[in-house]
Amino acid sequence: MIRSARGTALVVSRTVVLRLEDVVQQWTARLLVRRGRTVRVRPFPGFGADGWVRVGGRVLVERAPAPGRAAVPVSSTWQALRANLAPFRTVEVPRARVRVEVGGRTAVVIADREGYANALLQDVPLEPGDHTVTFTPVEPPGEPTHGVVHVPHPASTLAVVSDIDDTIIDSGISRGILATLTTALLRDAGTRVPLPGAPELYRALAAGASDGAAPPFFYLSTSPWNLLDVLQGFLHRHGFPVGPLLLTDWGPGHASLLRVGTQQHKLTALRLLAGALPRARFVLVGDSGQQDAPVYAAFAAEHPGRTAAVYIRRADARNPAAEQRLDLAARSLADAGVPFVASDDSAAMLRHAREHGLARS
Repeated sequence: MIRSARGTALVVSRTVVLRLEDVVQQWTARLLVRRGRTVRVRPFPGFGADGWVRVGGRVLVERAPAPGRAAVPVSSTWQALRANLAPFRTVEVPRARVRVEVGGRTAVVIADREGYANALLQDVPLEPGDHTVTFTPVEPPGEPTHGVVHVPHPASTLAVVSDIDDTIIDSGISRGILATLTTALLRDAGTRVPLPGAPELYRALAAGASDGAAPPFFYLSTSPWNLLDVLQGFLHRHGFPVGPLLLTDWGPGHASLLRVGTQQHKLTALRLLAGALPRARFVLVGDSGQQDAPVYAAFAAEHPGRTAAVYIRRADARNPAAEQRLDLAARSLADAGVPFVASDDSAAMLRHAREHGLARS
């Protein structure tokens, strides 16, 4: 009875939070539009295959950029804090109607309560490569914006899916929660550097297997969509292979007061990629700080023969729970016949990839 009452109270409190957020978002968006702000869709990277594309973005009310205004360099902790919080200070337009145009096809979609407008378009004749998708807010009306949808080659026999935080970039988790918060909030994002050996590993994988073409790359992370520009900038500055970022939402939802869980988000995306690339085997790269190893092991068990290797960076070897997850995942992957490397750096992963023909020397 007590457990049932607690469950009911949680559902009620979650419902109250969602309704309150809805009211505040709708009122704020309408007020800003009346004051002359512009409605735009901030596009997310899309991808597709076999005649379909999945695209999306977030409908926001934004201030028009001042002409000729240059970015202010970050020179203090306070400026870094403001800059790092800026991507989260957004005003979403819930349930806006958005026209989506790509490859000669058009669809009108309705954004959800958080302003996310996602579309799955069928019968879109796109060749492999990058293509432009246009988002135009219809109600309320707004300005069109353009995004990119990537169509990998259907004959790809290898694909790389990688986490980001603590896999290629140091979040500070191995040094404790205080270091993590300091890194995320008080350091200039432009000064962050890759983990040792990560760029070399990814460039070698991007060069292609010893007997095949260059593989498509996908960056699968539980980082929020708010950080899309920050993460894309980091990848570009440090020469990581280009590829769509598959991120998630932070904020109240019907299933959780925070966000979709790591396993649900990553397994759903991996299943989608497996369907989009039916001939490809996957090199899965992650870290021990979250659930990457169990997620990759579950995917390998679900899709026999589709995982070429799993590489896990030990983000915190002092964490017994993380080490236990690694041990369980290693057993599961061994049962599935999947090569598995867990290492403190990228050098051992690179050696393994080259020895097994997954990367060129």
